[in-house]
Amino acid sequence: NKGAKKMMYTVEINMKKVKKKLIDSGVKTHLKPIVTVSVEASTPDEACANAIDKVLKEIKENKRTAKVVELIKDIRHEISVVKVRRQQNG
Repeated sequence: NKGAKKMMYTVEINMKKVKKKLIDSGVKTHLKPIVTVSVEASTPDEACANAIDKVLKEIKENKRTAKVVELIKDIRHEISVVKVRRQQNG
């Protein structure tokens, strides 16, 4: 599957388990129970990974503290993908 064409995916991520931790750490973004992001990827699996990376990166950029950097390591395995959809005309 080398050189697979990249497509745009819409990925919904369940943040329910980590919302309280984010608020306690002073994070002001991605506090909704379900966060939806658009990412480019070759496969649905890659889209899921890219989406989680994107959300974690945006959390880190929202609140740049040592506590949040540690938090991100913790919550990576607590957030989960609910739905992946390939965007049409992407």
